[in-house]
Amino acid sequence: MNPTAFSQTEETLKHCRLTQTLSPAQATVLAELLAASEPWLTLNISASALAKYLLRPDPALKRYTVEVQGVLAGVICLRYPWLRGPYIELLGLAADFRGLGIGGELLAWAESQARLECQNLWVVASAFNQKALAFYQHHGFGPVGLLPDLVLPGHDEVLLRKSWG
Repeated sequence: MNPTAFSQTEETLKHCRLTQTLSPAQATVLAELLAASEPWLTLNISASALAKYLLRPDPALKRYTVEVQGVLAGVICLRYPWLRGPYIELLGLAADFRGLGIGGELLAWAESQARLECQNLWVVASAFNQKALAFYQHHGFGPVGLLPDLVLPGHDEVLLRKSWG
């Protein structure tokens, strides 16, 4: 396979701009923004752990910063290739940028890229995170499995898939 999905380094969408570069300073800011909200609070994932994840070398993980009018608003990280389609490992927006349609726009972009070569788009959400589950289901994802204790003992994760194949 010669992957073309997620090969561009910059993309301008209607409400935001994606850039496939992530500086240590940006990773620190994003990690602090995300660690102060759910699901990271409940899962006890610290800002330093998130920053380490965002910066670690991993050629199969595409990381895009999300900017809105020049302001760092969030991040989307996609693992590709994965199970016959990319896996959204992380989609996180700062609190001020939630509920504005940006998350849905990011999912639509990820799907448009995945459709170039694949039949599926995957994501995992914490079972306690009803807002995230409703968001993904609203955008056409359906649950396909429960992953007990995946991130933290006592907390289940839900594997969701959107398929068009």
